[in-house]
Amino acid sequence: MDRMKLNAGSGISNGRYSFKGEVTSTTSVPVLVENVGGIVAVLVKPGTSARVEFTLSSVAAIQAGTASWIAWPHGDATEIVADGVTSKVTALRLASVGTSSWEITV
Repeated sequence: MDRMKLNAGSGISNGRYSFKGEVTSTTSVPVLVENVGGIVAVLVKPGTSARVEFTLSSVAAIQAGTASWIAWPHGDATEIVADGVTSKVTALRLASVGTSSWEITV
């Protein structure tokens, strides 16, 4: 299974790390944010609409396609929205209608 992980190669200043992606009318591959510490900031710029989903399931469950995914409290966003999630989250993904972009910063 393809998946993305925040790592030193995507680093930005002050010891923080960032991921930027674009999703068109599908659900993205999971972006692993396990063991990063602190709050994980998420910014979404929806096309028609976009929904961030997170999981507390194990990496093994994500790889097996059996992870339980939970929609974030903002639901299906139709306007730009930013929020934070706890670092206890294992991974995030974006479900998009139209072309949406998102950024994750730790």
